[in-house]
Formats: sequence, C-alpha cells, structure tokens
Amino acid sequence: MAKGWTVFFAVIIILWSLVLYNSLLVNLEGKEILVDQVDISFFTYPLLAFNLVFMVIGLFILGFFLFAYPKAIERQKLAKETSAKSIHRDAFQLKSTVSDLLCSIIIPAHNEEKVIKETISECLLQTHSNIEIIVICHNCTDRTFARCKEETDPRVFAYELHTKSSGKGIALNYGVILARGSYVLVLDGDGKLNKTFIDDILPMFEQDKFAAVQGRYIPSNREYNLLTRLLGLEGDLWSSPFMTIRSVLDNRTPLGGTGYIIKKNALIAVGGFRNHLVDDYELTFRLLRNKYRIGFAPLSINYDEKPPTLNIMFNQRGRWVKGFLNLLKQRVAEPRDFLGNLFWVNPLTSFVNLITLSIMAYSSLHQLFFHFYPFSFAYISFNFWLILMGLNFVLSAAVLVRLYGRTGFKYSILLPIYAMFTNYYLVAGIKSFFIKSWGESKTEHGFKITEELTTQLPIMKSIK
Repeated sequence: MAKGWTVFFAVIIILWSLVLYNSLLVNLEGKEILVDQVDISFFTYPLLAFNLVFMVIGLFILGFFLFAYPKAIERQKLAKETSAKSIHRDAFQLKSTVSDLLCSIIIPAHNEEKVIKETISECLLQTHSNIEIIVICHNCTDRTFARCKEETDPRVFAYELHTKSSGKGIALNYGVILARGSYVLVLDGDGKLNKTFIDDILPMFEQDKFAAVQGRYIPSNREYNLLTRLLGLEGDLWSSPFMTIRSVLDNRTPLGGTGYIIKKNALIAVGGFRNHLVDDYELTFRLLRNKYRIGFAPLSINYDEKPPTLNIMFNQRGRWVKGFLNLLKQRVAEPRDFLGNLFWVNPLTSFVNLITLSIMAYSSLHQLFFHFYPFSFAYISFNFWLILMGLNFVLSAAVLVRLYGRTGFKYSILLPIYAMFTNYYLVAGIKSFFIKSWGESKTEHGFKITEELTTQLPIMKSIK
C-alpha cells in the first residue's frame, strides 16, 4: 500500500510534466490550436478562478513578508526590552512579572524512545530556569517512559498514560491537569528549542496581551535527504510568511502544533484541547472566535524533524487534510477574517487541483496523439503562467535570503524541484480518506545526522 501512494505520486508528477511539456510545445510552434466543439468552460472557469485566487494570495503573502518580517522581529525585541526596563525600575518592589512565572513544558510522547531524552535535555538548557517538564508517555509500547526516568533533574516529571483512544489532545489535556504553571509550552517529542525560547516569548504576553504566541520552525534534519530539504523549503515559504503576516496584520497567527506558549487560563476558558486530527488548527480558531489573539515570535525557534520518507510524509499530511476536511463542517474562522477563511477552505485546493490536472493532462495527451484538443476549457496563457512562476521564484528566493542570509541562495537552487514537489498534496488529499485515527498516522522521529546537527544548531550539545 505504501508503494502504491509513491507510484500515485510519480504518476501525478508525470502528468504535471506532460502538461508543462505540451504547453511549451504548443507555444513554441505557434500554430493554430484545433479544438473540438465540446465546451466545458462553464465547469472549468470556477476551478481556474479558485486556483488563481490562492496563487495571487500566495504571492501577496511572500511579498508582504519581506517588509513585515523585520517588524515582527522588532516587536518581539521591543517587548523584551520594555519588560527588562520594567523589571529594573521595580527592582526594589515586590512586583512579579511574567519573567518570574513558572512555565510548564508539556511533551505528549507516543513511542519516542529515539528522541525523548535529547528533547528533555535541551529543554533543561533554557535560560528561563523556572520551568517544569511534564512528559506524558501515552500508550507507549517502547522504552519512552524508561528513557524519561533516566533524567534526574527535579524539574522533570514523566507519567505513563494508557487509554483506549489515541490522540495528542488526550495526552495534552492530561498534562494540563498536572501543570502548575500559568503558562503552558507545547512541544512535540522531537522538538528542540533555542536556549532563550521562553525568555524571549513571555514578555510578549505582558506587553501585547496575547493569549498564545507561536515560535518559528526550523528543520533540525534539513540535510538528511532531498525530501527533508524540500519540506524545509515548504516551512520557510509557507509557515514563516503566513505566521508573520497574520501576526503583523491582525494578531491571528495560527498555532502550529508544537513550539508555542499559551496562557493556561485562556486554554481552560475555551475548553482545553480537543482530541482532533489537527488539534492546533482547531484550537486556533476556538481562541480567535472567543476574541483571544495569537502572536508570532520569530526569534524563538523550535527545531523540528521533517518526515524522511514519502510514506511517513503521506501519512502525516493525509492526517492533516483529513482533519482540515472535518473542520469544514464548522464555521471555524471569524466572518470578517479574509485570510482565516481562505485558510479554512484551503484543503479543497487538493481536490480542485487534482480535477484541474486531470482535465489538462487528458487534453494534453489527446493533443499529442491526435493533434487537437478534445474540448474547450478555461485556462491562463502559457506566457502568463511563466510570469506568475517567475515572480514566485523571485519572491521565494528573496524570502529565503531574508530568513537565512547567503545560505538562502543555496536553498533557492531547489525551487524548480520544489514547484513540482508541491503536487504531493494532491496525493495527500486522496490519502486523507484512508486515515481513520491519529495512531495509524503517527509520525516517526529520530531520523537525523548527528554531525550536521552539531554544526548547524548551536543549542544541540550533550549534557554531562
């Protein structure tokens, strides 16, 4: 079955390449295009409009990010500086600030034996020392709990939890019950935080009155293989820009499932976590609809692992699409939240694009074999498509340089491959119908290159 999804993905890539080749060939020949009398434009115009809206919005987000990202960084710096001045001014008064408060780090772990000890060790390196680390070993069948118990630091608490149902939300809610802190940091079993993650975020709660703040993702295993490099690009060109623009424009940053801090009282007020396939997405809109606001902290970094194989990736992304589709039954975005509503209907793009590709691939094959198109359909000209793709490449490269400096140029080399790779979401859309529970789509961790991590990520040092 796993090979079947890979074959399906290969077919999608071949069809996409076929459409591109045929469009290029027709454009270069410059001959009159012959088309049968059948006209399906009435059906394809909505599909084309749907795709164009998302394409233009994507370009807008990339472009706006180049100007908004420095503002997001400055906002976080200003919050920390203001908080530091307040602490200095009140040094001789018995006044507590968020910087003094206990932060509870909750790590839901299901069979994370390979990575959990290192994750705990990295959490203990936080400059904010007033922490407790609560690891919920949920329905584990490996040595996850035993590995946790090897840590002797009194701030680390490990619990075994066995339930009939599986799901991250169950483990998180159990952790919230046990948490003593006013602030809860949610971290996956493979997560690594930069040392000042907590100290850099907490002042934002005091200065900007956020209910939750999401940190930035950077792949910890980017150089593992080509797939992790491409998924790293996806995070750079989607997560960071989208979180930045949402934060700067309207303080509606989406939570990303890991590497974020939330006020415990706000979390409880909206009903805690739901045992949902996309618990982060579902919680985000519950917070927003209850008038809470969420910020983005680009200087607080969570290093997460990307799926190293197509099978693991399809399982993970299929679960995401399944969860997104389930939420279409609800009106999760605020009515006036334009970007939020686009985000809400975004899973439909998988199926719209699949239908569009099927129509174009069939007509391209027909034209190559019989030298005429079988029907008329709505499309954009090849030259206009080249302009859009060229603009996308330029903006994407600029975003990468903004995020990584000169290293961004190296990452940009993969952009043509990445453009083709993004078609994997068409496979994920179909895969979603075969996902029945969280447990069967659990993402495996522990795929990394130790030497690469030691060189690339200064926070990853062993503790003696």
